[in-house]
Amino acid sequence: EGSVHHAEWPEPAGSSGDPAVLSAVGEALVGIRRAKTEAKVSQKTVVAVATVASPHTAALRLAEGDLKAVGRIETIVFEDAETTAVTGIELAPQEA
Repeated sequence: EGSVHHAEWPEPAGSSGDPAVLSAVGEALVGIRRAKTEAKVSQKTVVAVATVASPHTAALRLAEGDLKAVGRIETIVFEDAETTAVTGIELAPQEA
């Protein structure tokens, strides 16, 4: 309540997180951004379906909601692979 300048600093939520998840999500996000660039669309463009191949699919599933939000993705399909790559994106229909 009142000004944020007078508020107390927040306390950690108690979750230490897993650095492997952050690394895997970072790799996937780079691929998603690259796929949007190659498709010549804005990074703000909504993706209906993105297919992400990775050796870290379990870690990616832990942060699926965050990856969807940051990448503006409605559905993510994960495939096991030796390296991380976005193997396909399907753009959402544009609203008029």
